[in-house]
Amino acid sequence: MPAAGETERAPNIAKNVWDAAGHRARNEGLPLIWVASRALTDYAAGTLALPRTSPNPEARNRRGRTIFTTDAVWHAANERRIKDTVRSMSALVEILLDAYARGEVHTHARMVTTGQRDALAVTSTPGDPTGATRSTLSVA
Repeated sequence: MPAAGETERAPNIAKNVWDAAGHRARNEGLPLIWVASRALTDYAAGTLALPRTSPNPEARNRRGRTIFTTDAVWHAANERRIKDTVRSMSALVEILLDAYARGEVHTHARMVTTGQRDALAVTSTPGDPTGATRSTLSVA
């Protein structure tokens, strides 16, 4: 289910990558759609580096897989993807999910008090659509 302001996207992702990422997400108690959305958001914000710039050449059986993201995140990720010379948004999402599945990208939660949360909101860039101050993924 999308969060407020998010729309459905359907990047073409290889079945083996989707399944491997889904397996890890289930083991961590997370929805894969959330992991994909956060990876794309953090990449767009510049807080998640790509481990490589091309998908796994052995990946097969690509088809559209549902993820949800805001238009602003999608466009920011697309601009960064072009600079990083990744051939398409589908390739970008597949690279991020493959890195997650292989343990090169890790989820983490940051617990904060209400006061800390409010301080983060004040220090974030007004109008920043990517949520750069709330990074939830990190590169190993």
